[in-house]
Amino acid sequence: MKATHKQPWNGHAKNPVLAQSQPPAGELRSTVVFDGGNRFVKWIDPTGKVQIIPSCVKEVGEYQWKRLKPDAQTVLVEVDGKRYVIGRLAQELGGEPTFQKNKCELAEILVLAAVEPNSGHTQVCIDRLVLAMPNTLDFDDVASVQRIANHPQKTQFTRNGQEIAYTVTQVEPIDETYPAFMYAKQQGYFSYPEAKNAVWDIGGGTAIARIYTANGTLIHDAEVILPGTKQLAQEIAVELKEAYSMDYSPSLIDIMDAIERRDYRIGAAREYDFWNIYDRYASQWVEAARAEIRSKWANHLPQLGHVLVVGGSADLARPICESTGDRFRIPEQPQLFNIVAMANLD
Repeated sequence: MKATHKQPWNGHAKNPVLAQSQPPAGELRSTVVFDGGNRFVKWIDPTGKVQIIPSCVKEVGEYQWKRLKPDAQTVLVEVDGKRYVIGRLAQELGGEPTFQKNKCELAEILVLAAVEPNSGHTQVCIDRLVLAMPNTLDFDDVASVQRIANHPQKTQFTRNGQEIAYTVTQVEPIDETYPAFMYAKQQGYFSYPEAKNAVWDIGGGTAIARIYTANGTLIHDAEVILPGTKQLAQEIAVELKEAYSMDYSPSLIDIMDAIERRDYRIGAAREYDFWNIYDRYASQWVEAARAEIRSKWANHLPQLGHVLVVGGSADLARPICESTGDRFRIPEQPQLFNIVAMANLD
């Protein structure tokens, strides 16, 4: 029997901030959730809305800064005498995408996009900053994100021209896939909630598949970590350059954006169609993923209920979903499932 799926998001996530009492000054945000992904940065703003911008940072000088034209997909930050562009404009200015670096090391800058005070205020006190990361057992990565906590001091910075003073009392790293598992169980995505179930998060840098017991315990020996769409884009770029005798290497960002749009075209003055190249490499990716999952999950498959596939590249797994007769499932808006789940995590 199929589960009855509840709508995961209606434009406003349940905001744990607004559900709790506010201090008279209106400065407290008890919980802020942030997902600094390799492809997109996602957070919940003070009104409870999901915000999503490209995960790219560009540090610029004073003169470039004065010429910047802000847009809805960009956040401009000044902190410690430095100026950063985060988002779409950073891409257009040739910034380095997060998937080419360690996103945990960039978290101190990326997270400033999510540090917003309540309306009418210029100061914000964040009690818990819940931050998604690939592996909370990685000591170096955890140390990198823990540097964001600055209580009891306040850090001054400027966000989109607004001067803000903020305090973060504690940073709470959380494993990617765990919030999605808990939220999926809560929302009835798993037909057999008392069995083992899994979440497969397919992103730009990595594709992480994890099995959980009914009480939310991760089964460590069943963890599968595969390349995300970055590797796929790299393979496509090499063949695309040769196929069209291009005198430059195609942008990985452009290729990944085209895959997300599903039009498989790059270029402005001249368009390059790479559907046939994509189809071949995507098929290889699917078969490699299928083989790795079967190998790692062999001992668990008889007790496994369903696999929820989330993340910006979830559609890559659609052939597997179709071949397993609904055992692998992709929810609506898989790109936003994780951040909504984080906002609803108890």
